[in-house]
Amino acid sequence: MKLKDICLSRSSKLAYAGLFSGLLFLSSCSNSSKIKGEWVRSDYKSTLEITDEKVIFDNITEREYALDENTLKVVAFGIADDYTFSFKGDTLVLAKGEKVQKYIPKSKVQSDEEQIKILLQPQIEKNFEQKITDLTLKKEHWGDLKKRITLQNMPSIPNDEWTYLVEVDFEKTAPATLFVRAGRDKSGVLQPAWSEILESSTRRYLNNTMGIPAKNVEMKPTGGNAYDVTVTTEDGSTLPILLDPKLGFLPKQDEASVSTYFQYSLQKRYSKNVIESVDLKQDGAIYEGETTLSNGTKILTTYSKAKGLDFKELDQKTREILGEAMIESELSIDLEHKETEVVGDLLKLSFKTEDNETLVAYIDVMRGWYPENTITSLSTATRYRIQKKIGDKNKVGAVMLAQRGIKKYEGTVDYSSGDIQRIVVEHTGEGFTWRVAKEKNGYVN
Repeated sequence: MKLKDICLSRSSKLAYAGLFSGLLFLSSCSNSSKIKGEWVRSDYKSTLEITDEKVIFDNITEREYALDENTLKVVAFGIADDYTFSFKGDTLVLAKGEKVQKYIPKSKVQSDEEQIKILLQPQIEKNFEQKITDLTLKKEHWGDLKKRITLQNMPSIPNDEWTYLVEVDFEKTAPATLFVRAGRDKSGVLQPAWSEILESSTRRYLNNTMGIPAKNVEMKPTGGNAYDVTVTTEDGSTLPILLDPKLGFLPKQDEASVSTYFQYSLQKRYSKNVIESVDLKQDGAIYEGETTLSNGTKILTTYSKAKGLDFKELDQKTREILGEAMIESELSIDLEHKETEVVGDLLKLSFKTEDNETLVAYIDVMRGWYPENTITSLSTATRYRIQKKIGDKNKVGAVMLAQRGIKKYEGTVDYSSGDIQRIVVEHTGEGFTWRVAKEKNGYVN
C-alpha cells in the first residue's frame, strides 16, 4: 500500500512534516479522495486536475502537492503556496487569502452553449453598459449563417464550422444580435469571440439615437462600404435609408422617405408632444416644406443631402418652445421657463426644475444646447444626465461641485441608496461631460 493512500495519524504527520515533495498528508480520508479528479472553474475560464502525484493547472502547469487537514499545499521550487479548501455539495471551494475560486466536477460541466452564455454575459454587459435580461443562442454552420448577416470584416472560416447567432435583450435599450465563434485555448477551455452584426448596430442606432422604431433591418451593399438599408418599423411599414460611410445615415431621396425620416428624427430631439408632422416636397436637389408643431405652428423647413435639415424664419417664441423641449427630451426633465436673453445667434434661457433647481442654458435649436459654465447650472444638468443614464435602479440626490479650473469641476453625487460617488465635470464650450473620478498620487483625474 502506498503512503499516499492511507490516513496518517497526528504523530505520523509530524514525522513527515518536511517532506512536501512526494508526500500526501491526510486528516480526512473522504476529503483527500474527494478533491482528486478533474475540475472546471465555475466561470469556465480555468481547469484544475489533481492526481495522486500532481496538481495540474489549465492542463499545462504541473506542481507537486501535499494535503494537510483542509489545506492544499502546492509546491513550486521548494516553496509551498497554501490553499484552504472545502466542499459545498459537489462544488470545490478553493481559497488563497481573500481570493476564492469555485470549481465544479468536469463530469458535470454544462453544454458548450451554457458555458458560452456564462462567459459572454459579463463581457456584453460591460461593453453595452446595460443589464441583460435574456440571452439566446442559435447554432448554425458558418456557410449558412454568413448568407444572412453582415459584418464589418467578414472572417475566413470554414463553411462547415459551427458558429452561433446570439440574441440579447437588455433592461433599458433596444436588443442586440451578435455573431459568436467558439474557440478554445490550450487547456481546452472555451474562449468565444464575438462581434455585433451590422444589421443589429444599425437597428439599435436608429432606435436609440434617431428615434426610428426599427424592428427589422435588411442591408444590401452598394460598394465602398455603403449600403441600401430597408427598415421595417414596429407598425409594419417600411422605410428605405442610405448608409454612407462618409455622411452616415441619410433618408432615401424621395419625398415620402425624407419626410418620414425627419419626422422620426425631430420627434426624438424635441419629443412627439411638440413635433406633429413633417411634409417636404422635392424641387431638384432640395426639399422644401413645413414642420407642424402640436400647437399648430408651421415652420418653413428645407433639406438637401449636402446641407442637411434646416428651419427657416423662426420667431423667438418658437425658438423658446423648441429649446425648452430639446433639453426636456434629452434630460427627461420638466422645466419652467423663466427668462430669455438673446446672445448673438443663441438664446440664453433660464429655467426652474420641479425641485426648484436653476438651469441656465445656451441654445441653438438646430445644433443643440449647453449649460452655462457655472456651478449651479452644471450641477443641475449633471444630476439629470446621470439620472437618465442609470434609470430607475437608483435615485440621484444632490450633485455638489467645486471649481478646479476655468472649465473643470470636481465633486460628489449622493444616491438614495446611501452611496456617494466622486465625479469630474468638464465644460467643453459647447457642451459638458462627466465621469467617475479616479485618484492617482493624491490627485483626482
